[in-house]
Amino acid sequence: MKKILLSIQLISLSSYLFAQSTFEQVHTLFQTKCTTGCHSGGSPSAQLNLSGSTSSVYQNLINITPVNPAANTAGYKLVDPGYPERSFLFKKVANAIDVGVNHLTNQMGNPMPSGQPAMANKDIELIRQWILWGAGDTNHYIDIQVLADYYSGPGMPRIPRLTPPDPSEGFQVHYGPFFLAPATEKEVFYKYATKMPAAKEVYRINTEINEYSHHTALYKYYPQQDSNFLPGLRPVNTVLDAAGVYYTSNILGQWPNSQDLLLPEGTAFSWEANSVIDLNYHIPNYNQDSILPAEVYSNVYTQPIGTAQTEMIAGPIYYGGDDPTNLVIPGTGLDSIYTINHFNADSAYTWYIWSIMAHTHQLGKEYNIWMRNSDGTKGDLIYDGHYNTDYTFNQGYYDWAHPPFRTFDPMLEVDFSDGLIHETMYNNPGPDPVYFGLRTTDEMFVSYIQYTTEPVTIGVKEEESVFNYFNVYPNPSRDIINLSFNCDNSSEGTILLLDMMGREVYSKNISITEGKQKLQLSQSALGLTPGFYSMTISTNSGNQTAKIIFE
Repeated sequence: MKKILLSIQLISLSSYLFAQSTFEQVHTLFQTKCTTGCHSGGSPSAQLNLSGSTSSVYQNLINITPVNPAANTAGYKLVDPGYPERSFLFKKVANAIDVGVNHLTNQMGNPMPSGQPAMANKDIELIRQWILWGAGDTNHYIDIQVLADYYSGPGMPRIPRLTPPDPSEGFQVHYGPFFLAPATEKEVFYKYATKMPAAKEVYRINTEINEYSHHTALYKYYPQQDSNFLPGLRPVNTVLDAAGVYYTSNILGQWPNSQDLLLPEGTAFSWEANSVIDLNYHIPNYNQDSILPAEVYSNVYTQPIGTAQTEMIAGPIYYGGDDPTNLVIPGTGLDSIYTINHFNADSAYTWYIWSIMAHTHQLGKEYNIWMRNSDGTKGDLIYDGHYNTDYTFNQGYYDWAHPPFRTFDPMLEVDFSDGLIHETMYNNPGPDPVYFGLRTTDEMFVSYIQYTTEPVTIGVKEEESVFNYFNVYPNPSRDIINLSFNCDNSSEGTILLLDMMGREVYSKNISITEGKQKLQLSQSALGLTPGFYSMTISTNSGNQTAKIIFE
């Protein structure tokens, strides 16, 4: 009988703890650790009383400026919802689990709790999780048993901290850890106010994420368009959870693994003062017996406005256009091929593409992108989904969880009156159809592209060459390469192609006329074997050279 009563009591206690909001659990922790001789009574330490009711303590913490001058100067609040590293309360208790990240300066006083045993790591983590998920007063953010299990084991290690940039060069965005039980997955958004006092150009974004992550993505809100989204981590469970971000921001990029995104010289993203960004992170925990601490570090490097020659632009190309829910994969067990013809016959625009990345979920079997010929047929293959993540070798299969991220040097010129053809293949064993959605058990068909609408002429001296822009694409190529140049005036010149031994394999006299023009060379027609070649275009005003790769 006693065992039965004990079991009922334990079940009742467990149900009570789960029914409590996360802040109620934090409030209980304050009563135990922080109110004896410090944060209670008529003259509480630092003018902070933590001994009252949940509602009064909550009001004493949220967005309250600390009395400590150093913390005030640093811009901290006692609790800044969504920002543990801007919350003075967390910094005062965090040293035990975050040495060097949430440290206190000498002017910020001693760690808490003062005069009592240090908090257990699971208790410190509970405070962080409450703040990280938005610091609400009635929300239940996390099962405290997961925190207890992680800090007592089994738990996977956290990723090392990425060294932040010098404040004169940029800033670091950090969020996490948030915890995944074994054999689960999560997708979250995290809104982050940069607090940049002036407009800046962003020329590099270096991001470190957990191994085996599905993706991380970076969005920048249009000015004053973030107000509908609360600070802190926001779970993504349905398309509607993400749709609002898609329509009020611009996606700057998506990456399947840690990525140091250094834009080509002369290009940069343009961010206005006080830009607000949103970071999306989708990560599964494949481990069957260990808890995963998911985490992101992202260094954003900035430079003054006007430094770059042209603006980098980014955007997704969805199957179905503005309505990606048109994607439906039938459960036939057969291969299903889907195509995006991405062009505008009346377009006068040219894209200079720097990067491409594919995105499907687990039913994806192929992902390829071709240049589109003017008659609608496929031209050169410019993105082969069989390549590895950094597009250095063909691994012989498409890895949907870690698709290739391809960059072009020089950037790939695409006349959008012709455009591109994107193609995927899925196989759904069925019997039910699979629809567009955010989970890996749903499906997607998206190409993420970064490009400029003007050529970059950094390093080309106009006094040394009659043409101020020379581009070769696609490069590498399996046969046809295109040459394009913008010319200031007419001139005679030559094209010279050398192999890696310096032997001449092709030469041609050309007449370069003023304006934009294109030429083509065919590997098969010239009888060239796969490999590296050096191409030089010469005129009486100077030379330009580019490396060519035939696959």
